[in-house]
Amino acid sequence: MLDLRQLRALRAVAEHGSVLRAAAALQWSQPTVTHHLRGLTRLLNAEMVTSDSNGTRLTPAGAAMLPHAIAILNRSDRALEEVAAMVASGRRRIAVGVFPSAGARLLPRVVRALNDAGFVPDVMEAELDPLLAAVVSLRVDAAIVYDSPGRRAILPPDFRVIPVRRERLSIIAPSAHRLAERDGVRLADLAEERWVGGAAASDPVDATLSRAAAAAGFEPLIANRSDDYAVVAAYVAADFGVALVPELALPAHLDGLATIDVHDSTFERRIFLVTAPSVDPGARAALEDSLRAGAEDD
Repeated sequence: MLDLRQLRALRAVAEHGSVLRAAAALQWSQPTVTHHLRGLTRLLNAEMVTSDSNGTRLTPAGAAMLPHAIAILNRSDRALEEVAAMVASGRRRIAVGVFPSAGARLLPRVVRALNDAGFVPDVMEAELDPLLAAVVSLRVDAAIVYDSPGRRAILPPDFRVIPVRRERLSIIAPSAHRLAERDGVRLADLAEERWVGGAAASDPVDATLSRAAAAAGFEPLIANRSDDYAVVAAYVAADFGVALVPELALPAHLDGLATIDVHDSTFERRIFLVTAPSVDPGARAALEDSLRAGAEDD
């Protein structure tokens, strides 16, 4: 039978590179660490670690076991914390992840819905890849994510992926821009423009723009970059360039800004709610209903 102490020993050796240092970190004796590693070896019929003059490292089997060990230990620690908190408060905690540009617009409604359903929300903000990793490892119970072409997420069985809304991506420009509020604009009409991009070329919105621009026969000229859409909007208002911005990240007041509608390109992405199998049905319903209601109101 799997023992949490076996998993703690494996994680400690992976982190510290020797049985001796792992024992010190765990405040166990060295023979105790070795005993639990051997128990895991017998259970899996494969050596978990190998040692030489440079220390102790995981074998391929140990490395394959490590992410599962970390997920189980994280979940075990969470279970103890959450049940203790529920006993004290009478309310169950639920951890929810969200990508940054959606936080301001989606979170208030989500938090209210969870509170009304009797849950205590614990919010984590992160980009797409860390969010998916967090929900797969059960560090969060649910995550609000978006689709990203070319980055297919593989989730374990029984995880639910629920489409909740579509988000439009808008081209913003200074209010005095020559194409602002004009009809019949083609994306190719923006071929000579400077653009304000995300933090890196790998940014999903930048990748969407690059694909559409390539189809229109040009490559966007990136003049400035920022990972903060408020800063992107400020750059655009200062006439540093135009930008493609997600609807949820648009400033509430477009002072000094205008949108450019292009008739030959559709920019949008789908937003999903991903939930772990352990999520309470009442919490899942509150999350799903609040996100869909927000889409109808926007």
